[in-house]
Amino acid sequence: MDTLGKRVTHARELKGLTQLELAKRVGVSAQTINFVENGRNKGTKHLLAIAKALGVSATWLDSGKGSMTEVSLRPIEVWEDEEQLAQSGEYIFLPELSVRPSAGPGAQVWHVDTAGQRQAFTAKWARRMSIDPACAATMVVSGDSMEPRLLDGDSIVVDYCQNDTIIDGKVYVLVINDEVKVKRLFKAIGGGLIIRSDNPDKNTHPDLNVRAEEMMHVRIVGRVVAVCGGI
Repeated sequence: MDTLGKRVTHARELKGLTQLELAKRVGVSAQTINFVENGRNKGTKHLLAIAKALGVSATWLDSGKGSMTEVSLRPIEVWEDEEQLAQSGEYIFLPELSVRPSAGPGAQVWHVDTAGQRQAFTAKWARRMSIDPACAATMVVSGDSMEPRLLDGDSIVVDYCQNDTIIDGKVYVLVINDEVKVKRLFKAIGGGLIIRSDNPDKNTHPDLNVRAEEMMHVRIVGRVVAVCGGI
């Protein structure tokens, strides 16, 4: 990705956006986005707006240097007594979401650990992210298949009420043949599913195409709605 156009295309596809959808977010014509991606508008004055619409670093988008994603402060709090924070009304507390085998062969159940340690997030941040505490729990990412957006060890917030309808291009926690995965999903013609890793190394992380008749082996746990990670 040695050009601005290629970086815009890569970031746009990771977000699951068409050129027209990106253009609407930026406030320009689809032709302008097409020109940028094809190298006909190298010094575009819309760079900052495009970076914001794609959720990536303007520096990375312009030069390819540094991290793809913006470094931002995360709403992480350390506390001794949860009740002390809860009384203020300024925080929400999200439990851990775990997925484990059920008693039946090949089946999986997800479990919200309401008795364990919970993570605190500011209520203001949760409202901005449209996170419903009644439907949200946290998980820890394992592996590099979703780099650069999700890194090994990142804590993600999962909305487990969003598990019956797939939104194209969004990231979900799912179970496939007893394996828990975090992947970007796309609906396929005929009722199937395309399961995609963000990692551009497709030799190691190829797309998985699930036919409609194989969907019985896939269970959607919930949609990833936020991420908290290091730098």
